[in-house]
Amino acid sequence: MKKTLLSAIFASIFCVAVSCSTERPSLASIEDMKSTEMTSFDKALKEIMKPENLSTPEEKARWGAQLNDRALTILFNASLKVVGKNENNRLSENSSRLEKEKVIVQATELYFSKLNAIKAKQKAEN
Repeated sequence: MKKTLLSAIFASIFCVAVSCSTERPSLASIEDMKSTEMTSFDKALKEIMKPENLSTPEEKARWGAQLNDRALTILFNASLKVVGKNENNRLSENSSRLEKEKVIVQATELYFSKLNAIKAKQKAEN
């Protein structure tokens, strides 16, 4: 009886070991599949939500629901990377607010299209 029980335990362990070794390695997470530009854009979005970058009452009165200058600059710099424009290009810190907002909108659209492509690729692999 002991030999049968012991054999069954060893057989179970062997089956588990073989089963686990033949499994496909786990898929990369969405975070792992993001490019460095996408990661920096994520960080910029988190950065503008920090208390020191939120709008003051005076800025809220001036700009309303729009981004304040600090947040706009943070997001603009990350957006340049996503869009693929470097700071030596025509766009820079001295760009008008409207130009910066256009780059941010373009980068946001590009970011989410890339993110959707990553999600679709990951879903297809499952």
